Amino acid sequence: KLCSCCAVRFMADTAMSYFVEHGLRVNLGLPKWLGNCLVEQGPFQRLISWLSPLALPMEVPFFWFWTHLPPHLRYFILMVPWHFWVLFHKVLPGVLVRRGMVDELSIEAHALGNILYWVRLIPVTKRRMRFSLNQLDSSCPPSLTLKREAIDLPARGVRGVYLHTGGENAGVIYWIFGGAFVGGSIKGSMGFAEQYGRRTGCDVFMIDMRLYPENGIQDAIIDACRGYEWLLTRTPAKKVLVYGLSSGGGIGLKLLQLAASTEDRATFFHAPSQKTPQPAGAILCGAWIRYTTPTYSMKEFTVVDWVVTQRVFEFIYPKLGDMCGGDELRSKVSPICNEMHGLCPLYISVSKHEVCVDENHELVQKAKKANVEVEWDEVPYMPHAFQWCTAFLPEAREADNRIVQWMLRKLSNGDKN
Repeated sequence: KLCSCCAVRFMADTAMSYFVEHGLRVNLGLPKWLGNCLVEQGPFQRLISWLSPLALPMEVPFFWFWTHLPPHLRYFILMVPWHFWVLFHKVLPGVLVRRGMVDELSIEAHALGNILYWVRLIPVTKRRMRFSLNQLDSSCPPSLTLKREAIDLPARGVRGVYLHTGGENAGVIYWIFGGAFVGGSIKGSMGFAEQYGRRTGCDVFMIDMRLYPENGIQDAIIDACRGYEWLLTRTPAKKVLVYGLSSGGGIGLKLLQLAASTEDRATFFHAPSQKTPQPAGAILCGAWIRYTTPTYSMKEFTVVDWVVTQRVFEFIYPKLGDMCGGDELRSKVSPICNEMHGLCPLYISVSKHEVCVDENHELVQKAKKANVEVEWDEVPYMPHAFQWCTAFLPEAREADNRIVQWMLRKLSNGDKN
């Protein structure tokens, strides 16, 4: 049996071999010995782990200060240096700045990767993960004129925010945020939700969900089921689109499966005896849907993924059994391990080189075998959740446009029925 350090080194060497064989650059093209020294579990990482708690006296007040700045001020503080950073990359020789997997990436992707690569050196904690996910609105703040309606229905187990971004009789996007079940929030993704709502002419209902470790994955699924059930009391299912990213995509898929099933309804729905129709369609972006043994890409593409790095994997995966309510429940909770028949049309957006790509390939195969309509959009060389990098990456904006066009087609089909 390999010790943890040897296991990590074995995984890293295997992943390196894959990328070298496919002519892809790893670790910004740094020498292998230096890249391994920086990111593997070894003396340098142990030193970083030892120093990490010493940052608390600065980390806590900084997090508080940044969190309390208005979103549009944070956007300005973030984007001004970003534009200078991109300009810097445009004027310097490509050999110095094009350090991503391939030279053909946009210069913006190289620029962003040259920053985010170094995040993998920092140990992950619950505080850091929640802070980073709650600050996603720094790159996409909601507009000052956005009309929001707080929804708080304790008797039904529903809490969220309804965004009035559409017109009269508008469709509704049912928004399920991501965050590995540990972080994520309505606040952090409201700007993205608003943009989708305005571009499709839809309202958006953003469901609030309980997080780990205070609660388990099943609790988040219950929250999502109750929210969808309530939404159908005011909007026909044919005018609803489900949107979920990362773990939100997993919850979205599980919601569809439970709505199509006759089992466990009393656990997940407020009115279990009533039929729960499928929405017009569901958009799953980099959906995390397997909570059992990690796939090849989940284990080894952390070497190149800017978002789910080696440190994120090490933080999340040992906790998955507890997150699912026990190791014996991991298959039952994993959407990929459950029935696919009777689901609405699916739009699956994923990067070819992100950690969740293998399980999404598996999802496409299982869904098509169950006669589910699937549209597949795979973008190479991008990180997990790249779809929310529209402020930075042209590749993300192009994928975003394809998602919106699919949403408009499905809503149009729903109006005809």
